[in-house]
Amino acid sequence: MPKSTLVTALWLLFVCLALVFLALAAEVVTTTMPAGEDPVQVFGRFSAVIFGMFSSIFSLLALSFSLNTRTGRSLTLASIAASALLLMLTALLVVAGTPAVPVDLLAVAAACMMVLRALGVVILPPRGDRSGLIEAGCSLTLAAVTAAFWWTFEPAAAPGAAAAALLLSWPHLIDGINAFADKIFHRAALAAGARDLTPGAFTRIARARDIVIDKTAVMSGPDLMVTNVMAFNNEPKTLLAVAASAEAQSDHPVALALRQLASQWHVSVKRPDRFEPTPGLGVVALLGGQTVVIGTTDLLQKLKIDSFTADAIARSLEADGKTVLRVAVGGRVVGVLGLEGTLRQDAGVAGMALRSEGRTPWLHSGDSHKTREALAGMLGLEVLTDPKPGETAPEAAKRQFGPDVPLVLTLSGDRSTLELRDCAADDIREGAPLPSPIAVSNTDDIGAFPALKALATRRSFLAVHARRLLTGLWALGGICGATALLPLAAAPVLFSLCLGILWAYARISAAGTLHKQAVA
Repeated sequence: MPKSTLVTALWLLFVCLALVFLALAAEVVTTTMPAGEDPVQVFGRFSAVIFGMFSSIFSLLALSFSLNTRTGRSLTLASIAASALLLMLTALLVVAGTPAVPVDLLAVAAACMMVLRALGVVILPPRGDRSGLIEAGCSLTLAAVTAAFWWTFEPAAAPGAAAAALLLSWPHLIDGINAFADKIFHRAALAAGARDLTPGAFTRIARARDIVIDKTAVMSGPDLMVTNVMAFNNEPKTLLAVAASAEAQSDHPVALALRQLASQWHVSVKRPDRFEPTPGLGVVALLGGQTVVIGTTDLLQKLKIDSFTADAIARSLEADGKTVLRVAVGGRVVGVLGLEGTLRQDAGVAGMALRSEGRTPWLHSGDSHKTREALAGMLGLEVLTDPKPGETAPEAAKRQFGPDVPLVLTLSGDRSTLELRDCAADDIREGAPLPSPIAVSNTDDIGAFPALKALATRRSFLAVHARRLLTGLWALGGICGATALLPLAAAPVLFSLCLGILWAYARISAAGTLHKQAVA
């Protein structure tokens, strides 16, 4: 539910009105009068029905604020449909004129179901771990079987038994079962190095089988160092002067590295007459009346420049994980530049840690295939298919994995933190803005995310046990309601019991996790 002051005030108003009308409906149903006396009712003998309808309507208004979010919408709509079904049955029985059947119980059950769902959505915001539709379907089936059984033997008891079976077995909280755990596990995530986590981050991280790691996330900084200046016919200084001058107007890390080496070698750098960057491929510049091309073999092939000799030399450099650029002047390759950055010391450890969690880490890089294979081998990562020129990590992941897009780990724009993104959205396309990160580290330490993955896995594992326990309680409550062992009034008690169980489960499980981290 949005946290604006107006929305919060409206939600409180609607819920309070729903509770008031539910209390009035319950009072009418439970009030007994001496024989021969009629209770004073606002709407006559249909007072409980009318009050129940008002309570359901105000609960629906309270739930409307949560229907804009995908998580929780399924069970909320199912709850609305079940409540509407009970009210429709109430209306049909009233029209049919069956005075022996207590139709009031159906209206009270409908109102109670809507009120409990409205409270559950706010107390335990849905996390998307489970939609709850399967459990809701089982609850409806149990209510239908109960109604058919009692209608055969004692029709007057059928509505009350069916309503109790449905209400007591309804999974009000199943899609928000991890809300308490998220709040407490958030402390463990902060201790592990995370800074910001979205509400559904733990769920998405636990489900991810693959993670694409952008090359920038495994480098210790943006700086590159020119390690090889290999001129074919000219002096290395001449080749460096041409390359640095062609890149004089660029702020790309390659250009910065070339200008830095030119300064160290005391090589003069000129400004090009024209500069045309080609993202992911290189640059084309006009320098002294000649066209200078600096880039990959794909760029040279695109411009129909023969790079056979340069490619043979480049392969040996790329095998060492270096970025290799060809330099062509006037349509002829005159040399090769080799550059490399410094890998993070913890990058390889992070890859092994992710594999130990049963996940496959992939490397995204715009380098040549040989360079990517060498880097991936150093870090223990898998290699994505050949990227398209200028393609980002999310775009590459979307293209290779299709609908099962993995998580993508990238470096933030200011290079101070790491960002984990869920790129499963359909709008991941070239030029589109990246989706907001689901998790952000408080440093650029890549080791924070394997620890976060371990926390998410533990949380999901414990959630399975909590879900089984609550599902068993709902099944037992539904059976007791169907056999008239528990009345409708037991529904709020069962709801509170489930809340207490989830709170205790979250506290105990997270306390164990925090203790392990403190010992470590």
